[in-house]
Amino acid sequence: MSRVASNAFWLVLAQVGGMCIPLVELPVLARALGQHAYGRILYAMGIALTASVFVEFGFNFSAARSLVRVRDDAAALAQLVTNVLAAKLFLGIIVALAVAAVLACGSGDAALPGQWYVWIGLLILVFGFSPLWYYIGTEDLVLPALLDVGLRTAGLLCIIALVSAPEHARRVLIIQSTVGLANTGIPTLILLRRAGAGPFSLSGTWLVLRESWELFLFKGAQSIMGSIASTLLGFFGGARVVGAFVPAEKLVRAATGLVSLALNAAFPHLVRVQAASGAAAKRLVGISLLAVGGLTILFALLTVWLAPVVVSLVFGPGYESAIALLRILVWIVPLRVSSMIMAVLWFIPAGREDLASRAMLVNLILVCLLASLLVPSRGGLGMTLTFLCSEVTMFAVLMILFCRKSA
Repeated sequence: MSRVASNAFWLVLAQVGGMCIPLVELPVLARALGQHAYGRILYAMGIALTASVFVEFGFNFSAARSLVRVRDDAAALAQLVTNVLAAKLFLGIIVALAVAAVLACGSGDAALPGQWYVWIGLLILVFGFSPLWYYIGTEDLVLPALLDVGLRTAGLLCIIALVSAPEHARRVLIIQSTVGLANTGIPTLILLRRAGAGPFSLSGTWLVLRESWELFLFKGAQSIMGSIASTLLGFFGGARVVGAFVPAEKLVRAATGLVSLALNAAFPHLVRVQAASGAAAKRLVGISLLAVGGLTILFALLTVWLAPVVVSLVFGPGYESAIALLRILVWIVPLRVSSMIMAVLWFIPAGREDLASRAMLVNLILVCLLASLLVPSRGGLGMTLTFLCSEVTMFAVLMILFCRKSA
């Protein structure tokens, strides 16, 4: 357990440092690009993040779980590395072609410049090919976490130096793509040096895809939920609506990111505890829900009180409408965090990711339906109400399933 605590400590410390980066980046880009150009950047980033989910395919949990079982078998570990990389390459080609076709069909305010496509494609690949699954499985998350903070800091400095006007929007994508390439490439090279690679196996590639299917449904839907706001807002409301909503939503995502990294650190430990004693795992999850849930509720109350100050300091003038949105959006934090705890620490270690994945898919469908109804007429407020409704639904469904399974 000490290794879990050590990993969690350094990860949270790195995430706190990482949170400072978007807090500086937000006002820099919001002021330099303006609401419309910044909205287009957020729309492009949202497309890249959403598409990368189909390349990552839930391997951060499925492959990490498999690695826990074979970590002492060098040949099996090397073969797992090859199978996962081959599967991601196959998925990456398909996704890149599909996104290129979708972008080419864009029109009006939802259209993006053609010269952006190559950078969006690169972002999709670097996000999707992240080797985080290996470091989760080996419980060695400190290196990639600290590397991420260092590279993102370098990217922020480049943005401050090179982005000062709306016509510089493409430079943001170039910088983010370059940082992402290093952030994925360096840990991947370290992975290959440590674990090696086995021979290509079509059957092995198909096996890891099949084993990851349910986790892809869950993790993919969860990741899309985290990045789909800008995509839906850009499609239904245009870039200006994206620029008004997404900055506030990014603050909410930064808060949930702290818990997400801690859960990644605890995941291998819960796999072992669940295998030894379901009752012990149950108690740990219950304690986590009470402790973290209470802290996030206090965080939400504090954010509601300080929302005008936060918006003024982070976003600057012209974003006053984000105050009301932030005061509603922040209540997503305790709901989403509680759902994440139940899914990552209970359902997935127990091999019941099918329950969590179906609940998440229903939730994602609900988001798309409500967004299509509310965003055209209510803009950012419609998206805010959509997200809050979906998180309440997800929390309620998982809590019912959790209580039944823990009876």
